Amino acid sequence: MDPPRPTAAQVPFKPGDIIKEQYTLQRQIGAGTYGAIFSALYQNGPISKHVAVKLEKNLPHFSLQANEVLIMKTLAGSNHFAKFYQCGTHETYKFVCMELLGPSLIQLVNRKKPYRFTLLQLLKFGIQAVECLHELHSAGFVHRDVKPDNFVIGNNKETAGQIYIIDFGLCKRLLIKNGIVVKPTQKGNFRGTLRYASINAHLRNELGRQDDLISLFYLMIEYYMGRLPWTGVIDQAEILHLKEQNLNGILSTQMPHNFLLFEQHIFSLSYEVKPNYQLIIQIFRKIAEECKIDIAQPFEWELELKQQRMLVMHRHQQDKEREFQKSEKDSDNESSIENQEQASQNFKEKDAQNHYELSNAGLLNELKHRISLRIQINRKPTS
Repeated sequence: MDPPRPTAAQVPFKPGDIIKEQYTLQRQIGAGTYGAIFSALYQNGPISKHVAVKLEKNLPHFSLQANEVLIMKTLAGSNHFAKFYQCGTHETYKFVCMELLGPSLIQLVNRKKPYRFTLLQLLKFGIQAVECLHELHSAGFVHRDVKPDNFVIGNNKETAGQIYIIDFGLCKRLLIKNGIVVKPTQKGNFRGTLRYASINAHLRNELGRQDDLISLFYLMIEYYMGRLPWTGVIDQAEILHLKEQNLNGILSTQMPHNFLLFEQHIFSLSYEVKPNYQLIIQIFRKIAEECKIDIAQPFEWELELKQQRMLVMHRHQQDKEREFQKSEKDSDNESSIENQEQASQNFKEKDAQNHYELSNAGLLNELKHRISLRIQINRKPTS
């Protein structure tokens, strides 16, 4: 029987609420079983910046926050992990303030048909995803829920091609005794997401580094081929059966030559054996070389976001010119304190809106809207 699907938590916070007198919530950007995440504006005197604030119910004997904070602190300075700023409690909730990141892999692939990655995008993503997992594993943790939602890009033009790994609520430390990784003997509960979970997860075995890479393997096949043999199946036993039926290179037959080497390596590993991360990256680079793909080229979405950013900046410039002309007309009128306060509030709201529109998340939303409109215009009417 399938494990029950968690429902998103309803949190008593909304845009405009202020957390700890410093973080003004702007928009909800995600929700989980125990809380939600907002984009927010941090203000401390003249210093201000846009951040992410994650709020979690303060439940006894339970905390996803502890994992999040520990891992972000441990991996401070990494290019693949969000920067940690602050954590604490607010009312009956715990909060974590961190770097504001951009759209997820699933949002990027769904921006337009055919809802798949080109080989260039797949290999570039694969290399960075392996780097993410290598850093996490080297710090002594296993992610245990590798899926498209948990890979995101940065939120500005400099980081549109940078892959980050997020959501460490299910992370667990590797069992290490006397400096050696030792496989635990106890069985556990199911951990992960059914579609991408390894066979070990289905069997309730302790998950190790190889299981994270197997989840990545399934993800990459789905995002290149468009589906997995168990896509659309909801019964856990049937999914396990299909995964067992598709071992020994079957899944790699429709993938580029040498992708089989990736599969063979990760499925040969046990909990105790360290994966050869550099070998996997070399395999992806070899595939690119054989297919005459320049891996140094940007992701396709980087170019699309760059073009969209130019359009938005042009629109913002036109808005500024109109506002300047209006302010000149009103300059002879004395402003009341109420008008000044309203103008200040309008400026803050406009600044927040402009920041969102120029972020990769905002640009992607507008890009998808433009593509949708273009499809509707070009669609032939049915008789």
